Amino acid sequence: MKKQLSTLRMMGLCLGEFARAVLGGLIVTYTLKFFNVTPSSGLPLLLPAGMMGLLRGAGVVFDAITDPWVASMSDRSTSPKGRRIPFMRWAAVPYAASCLMIFFPPSGSVHIVNILWVAVMLLAYYMASTLYCVPYMALQQEIVTDTRRRVFFYTLNSLMFVLGSAVIYALPVMVSGFRGAGMEAVWAWRAALAIFAVIGAACAIIPSFLIRERDYVEGKSCYMPLLKSLKTTFAYRNFIVMTVGYLIMQAGFAFFNGALLFYIDTLLGLNESFATIVLAISIVVGICTYPLVNWLVRKAGKKPLLLAACIAYVFIYLGIYFHEPIANAISTQPIQPGFLSALAGEGAMTGDVAAAILIGICVAFPIACTNILPPSAFADMAQYDRIKTGEDRAGMFVAARQFVTKLSQAGVTAIVSYTMYLGSTDSYPTEGGVRMTALIAAVCLACAIGVYAFYNDKEIVAFIDSWNAKQKKSAE
Repeated sequence: MKKQLSTLRMMGLCLGEFARAVLGGLIVTYTLKFFNVTPSSGLPLLLPAGMMGLLRGAGVVFDAITDPWVASMSDRSTSPKGRRIPFMRWAAVPYAASCLMIFFPPSGSVHIVNILWVAVMLLAYYMASTLYCVPYMALQQEIVTDTRRRVFFYTLNSLMFVLGSAVIYALPVMVSGFRGAGMEAVWAWRAALAIFAVIGAACAIIPSFLIRERDYVEGKSCYMPLLKSLKTTFAYRNFIVMTVGYLIMQAGFAFFNGALLFYIDTLLGLNESFATIVLAISIVVGICTYPLVNWLVRKAGKKPLLLAACIAYVFIYLGIYFHEPIANAISTQPIQPGFLSALAGEGAMTGDVAAAILIGICVAFPIACTNILPPSAFADMAQYDRIKTGEDRAGMFVAARQFVTKLSQAGVTAIVSYTMYLGSTDSYPTEGGVRMTALIAAVCLACAIGVYAFYNDKEIVAFIDSWNAKQKKSAE
């Protein structure tokens, strides 16, 4: 048997997830902020209005299409250093560098050369991201073979991703500091972005030198042609169930995440910045529930916990849709002057502030479950396939899931934006449109429950555990 990964090396490997959160966060969170400027930002207009969203949408489609190709190359690799690590080593620096260079178009004003520059750099970023992330996620699936320890590993992985996603919200503070020191706005942004790109590059490259892949993974090359491998992957009933459920669930999350700021200001009438408080509460409470998630998985398995999380989401989203009677039931009095009132804004109602805080608290545990359990379940299925067929196609299992979900996200993002403006006459989101996003999210998660109900978690886990026990016995 191969070596078992120690907890310390697990944490080192999970640094790649921190890098993924940081670099992906710079693209998702700050490209629109940097290129869709407002008068108060002090930034020059570098692209035509709305162009960045269009370019990003095209980039996501390109990203989805290249996933199976890179997965096939990684699965077929015969490198003595492993099938995944060489890709990670070569892609880590281009991954971070291309992310940063998106923010350095050559012209200081709107120009065709800027559009071409950003388009090329976005494609380079998505290509480098695929070259790093698909092998990296495949390595995650292969390197931990014990089903219970795998849940613990994905708990650490989720923690790193959450921390990376949270850290990037410090970027505007850094920008303010640089501007206070006398920097022009555009260079203040670029300096802060460069710091995070360097952090991302370092965290991406460390796992590729920390882990000697051949010590932990058998890594038998798979010579199955790309299309046949993709088709074979989708032939598994459990994989189809999890993928469809995951797709619908992510669509629901897209509606919730895309409209979160508007739940706070448009529905509850609080300052937009109060969303940061809600996010912080959900992160802190969510991390505190990680040990509970691990304990419950050992007792009940992944499927019951995943279904419970989705049911919780349905009630939370319906609570947002019916926010007014809930907030009024809590209190109809203005909030007393103090820290919370300063953050929530003048005239904020106690019931609305309490409802916002409740969103952060209630969503924390289901977020912990849905961050940990689906990746662990997909890894189980990749191992199940490896045992059954003798073919190591972990890369293709990653790519097949990513291909479906990325294409859906590209379409859902546009639908979310359109839904929030339903009935608008002044180019601003409407209360009815914002409420509708919560209702659609609830419907999506209800549908995901129906799909996940057909997933047979116990059969897969029992088969893997039995195989692992036989391998351990034969090695003694």
